[in-house]
Amino acid sequence: MHEISIAGAIIESVLDAARKNNAIRVKEVFLEIGELTALNPDQLKFIFETITAGTIAQGATYNIQVIKPVINCTKCSYNGPIEFFEKLHFFLPTIKCPRCGETDVEIVGGRECCVRKINIS
Repeated sequence: MHEISIAGAIIESVLDAARKNNAIRVKEVFLEIGELTALNPDQLKFIFETITAGTIAQGATYNIQVIKPVINCTKCSYNGPIEFFEKLHFFLPTIKCPRCGETDVEIVGGRECCVRKINIS
């Protein structure tokens, strides 16, 4: 469950930014999570609620936008989203170009894990 360590790092950065801005409360956190990170948004929200107890982020709302994978194909020059990828292993997906089926692709989106905005008071 890699969500725990990543959620901890996210909350650390949120609390650090809030302290630097003299916040008394974190109201909302806006996140972008790439589908290829294999992070579960519902699990992240649960962990956030648990690890923020007793902090200025307790009770905050977490808005998580899931980013779909986007690729560039080296064979046919396809540049765009993919809707399906075969999983060889839980953490090792095989990504194919939807146009030509090539697996030699460059991933240009879908691996994000970032805090986009924090609403504080």
